[in-house]
Amino acid sequence: MNINTICLLLLVIAAYTNLYLTFSKDKQKKKTKLPISSKEWREKVEDQHFKSWLSNRKRLKEKQNRY
Repeated sequence: MNINTICLLLLVIAAYTNLYLTFSKDKQKKKTKLPISSKEWREKVEDQHFKSWLSNRKRLKEKQNRY
């Protein structure tokens, strides 16, 4: 093997290593961050349920007062 073959082999190895590192970096960047945390989401849902419960309670009281 002469020096040109060895250099070519090292160049190919460096190119494939660079390609691998580029793709692995892209995979790490694709991890999406949620726009809202699970705690905030739970609080939002509980708040909606509470508001719904209040409106239903108010409606039932009005219904009972009519009869």
